[in-house]
Amino acid sequence: MIMNTFFVCPNSSNDKEFKILTSNFQVIKQSPDLGKCIVESDTLPSLRQNVNYIECQLCLKRFEYDNDASIGKKCLQTTQRLQK
Repeated sequence: MIMNTFFVCPNSSNDKEFKILTSNFQVIKQSPDLGKCIVESDTLPSLRQNVNYIECQLCLKRFEYDNDASIGKKCLQTTQRLQK
């Protein structure tokens, strides 16, 4: 699921590195050119119950997983449209 999702931070416009906290904890790196995740860390169990957010590695702000994914999807669609 994470490999097919592209995130963009609305605060810093970071589109490369994020921490993802759901039922597991994971650090990912993305490629804006490819529009997908290129590197994933090993998955570690999260010690927090009922958390579902991502954290930008640049500004350290936390955002809702679904909100950031929808911003990333819009960004990819715009970029693809401009390339055509």
